Amino acid sequence: MNQRKRDRGSASASNYFKTLWRRLRPFVRRDLKGRLISAAIVATVIAGLSWFGLSAFTKLDSMGARDLRVELGIERPFEVCGDREWMSACTFDDRSQDEVDEAWLRDRKLRAAILQELDLRIDATLANLDRALELLERSNYDFSNGRTAAGDPELAELLRLPQLAPLRSTAGSYGEEVDPRNLLGLATYDPDLDAHAGVVAERLKAGITAQREQLLSHRATVDRQRAREPELEVSAATLDRRRTVRSFERQPARYDLLQAAKDWFAAGDAEDMSRSAFNLADRYPVEFATALASTADLWQGGWVEAEWSKHRKPAVRYASPVDDSERLHLFGIALLTIAGFVLLVVSPVVTATATAREREAGTLPVLRMTGMGAGELAVAMVVGPNVFALTVGGTFLVAALGLLSMSVGLCALLLPLALLFALATATHLTAIGLGDALGQRVNAMVVGGLLAAAIVIPGLLGTGLAGFDVASTGLLLGPLPPLMTAVGEVSGLHGFGLSTGHELARTMLSYSLAAQALLGLVCLASWRRRVEHSWAPLFRPLDGILLALVSIGCTALALFDISAQRAAEDFDSLNLLTFLSSAFLLPVLGWLLVVSLRRPARARAAADHVEVRRAFLRFQGFLAATGLLVGYTYYLLTIFADLTLADSEFMWATVGQLVLAAETGVATLLWASRRRDGKLRAAFIGGAVVLVQLVAVLGTYGLEVQHVASHSAPAWPLLLNAEASPYWMGFLILCWAAGWALIFTALIRRRDEQQAEAARQAEADEDDDDFGMPGRRLIH
Repeated sequence: MNQRKRDRGSASASNYFKTLWRRLRPFVRRDLKGRLISAAIVATVIAGLSWFGLSAFTKLDSMGARDLRVELGIERPFEVCGDREWMSACTFDDRSQDEVDEAWLRDRKLRAAILQELDLRIDATLANLDRALELLERSNYDFSNGRTAAGDPELAELLRLPQLAPLRSTAGSYGEEVDPRNLLGLATYDPDLDAHAGVVAERLKAGITAQREQLLSHRATVDRQRAREPELEVSAATLDRRRTVRSFERQPARYDLLQAAKDWFAAGDAEDMSRSAFNLADRYPVEFATALASTADLWQGGWVEAEWSKHRKPAVRYASPVDDSERLHLFGIALLTIAGFVLLVVSPVVTATATAREREAGTLPVLRMTGMGAGELAVAMVVGPNVFALTVGGTFLVAALGLLSMSVGLCALLLPLALLFALATATHLTAIGLGDALGQRVNAMVVGGLLAAAIVIPGLLGTGLAGFDVASTGLLLGPLPPLMTAVGEVSGLHGFGLSTGHELARTMLSYSLAAQALLGLVCLASWRRRVEHSWAPLFRPLDGILLALVSIGCTALALFDISAQRAAEDFDSLNLLTFLSSAFLLPVLGWLLVVSLRRPARARAAADHVEVRRAFLRFQGFLAATGLLVGYTYYLLTIFADLTLADSEFMWATVGQLVLAAETGVATLLWASRRRDGKLRAAFIGGAVVLVQLVAVLGTYGLEVQHVASHSAPAWPLLLNAEASPYWMGFLILCWAAGWALIFTALIRRRDEQQAEAARQAEADEDDDDFGMPGRRLIH
């Protein structure tokens, strides 16, 4: 039995989808081939441009591009080069780097040649010292004659040590700095210091041993210096030292050697001399002479083991370190962002435009006669005109999922995908409802433009606020901020993403989804009613109450969030935060109020004075509820900010001016709803009066704060007990007079106009529907 029920249920579901597809197919197949080809071309072009732009950005080696990538977290600050002591500086110009590379190659050649020359000298000196020890052991020298090396010229020549600059000598066995030329002094007998001549031989042997140890240490130092950089191949050719020294001593003009270099070459005792070192000394005389000092910059230390480190080029040409995997990850993020924009902005705008066009053309009853239900017709309004947009968005979404699944995994994409699906559904339902409501009053293209502006402008602002953790309130500004911040969390960009670690951010996200889902369901219900009865009110009273409560909740959450981001240290800052968080509240309530007006089922019908008065009374109830809830939230914030014990007064004058501005705005909307013609003129007049009254609110607040500070008492309405100039009092009186005039104009009963309207309506009964011709209403 259960199996039969399941089979029957699956068969009915299959039949339902087949029937639904059969009904949707005429909408989908309208220019299907052309739209699919256009979608493929557009998707290819956008993806190609995105890839080229992203590749150029990630490969660009300019300073600005590097700083931007570091700021976004795409690369680390000192990944390639930087200003740290152990890193080379960055150059961003090829010509500058060519100069650095040329100087660096010259320094490498100088270091290699000088170290080669030191190797020759050290090897030759070690051989001489070994020969000297052999002579001392084999021959019995008489040092008592007072002559150097006992008068033996061979021994004296063997004990003459070369100059080993830039090597630095270390302390010898006698506790003093050992001079490489001291061996000749040790080989000389001094009757005043030496007890007998035999001491000289022992002292000379000890000195030779100490010098050998130091030369071996020098050899290790030379090897350590050579190991600080990749070994540069140096020519092994040598020159005869004596012949070369005689040549530049006899013909000094032939060479460009400085005197320091000449002395250094002449002070070597090896028969062979490095040819590379001599050629470099002749080619770069100043640089070579400077390099003979151990403190020269080209050595960068290293003569002591504690100072050893790799040689560092002064500057390197910067090149972007972003690899292909990171580039593909960013490309996937870009495709996901474009897909979200297409599905949340482009597709709903197309849906709203198509719905408004169908309502403007009066074809919805014809479509309804095809047997399609309101829900099926809603699906047709979403899918039919959006084949192009849905194809492009779906292509980008699939490609993004394929790329990002390889870098972050599918689990990390669950939240963005869930948000995209939920927000796209709610936004399309809202687009259907708004497009249907405005289709008979505003041109379809204007409807699409208004919806695009309502989604994009607050969405960009909210994305900046929420994504950069300025204020989680940004998540409430439409469908774009939740999705973009979730995508930013997956992207790994530095400082951008959804701050789900904060409890208030999670609350904001959940509330935003719930609010947009509620708005979509309300619009869907309105669409279902208006498909049957085109002049039914856009919102039922229950719908208006729910949306009003949602807007009040948005205000309360925004007030808590902004106060948490910016500490309210005094009542001035708290009042400012309250005003900012309530900025979008009253327009929403006023709009809900006006669209809920009941009017006769005629295309150009206007509300009468009875319904306007009832709507105005309903607004007073909305205003009272709003004031109580926002006031309670304000009280909670004073407790949170520890301001309950501070002296304060209720701002009667400011609150009165603010209520006047709200009442004037609603009266302007109601006045426009009563007029058949001239609605735009009425809206401009009322809007100008409201702007002037908002200026009066700010000025009144400043004067009332001064009054409370001076007298510790609140100011009366119109600042009657405050010290205000007569000009300001006159300005306030004009604001109040203009506000009351608009209120009475909206509520007053005009019998003569009603009679004339009835006569005109009787004449226009035969041709009632103008379907968007001039004179249509801006609001319902």
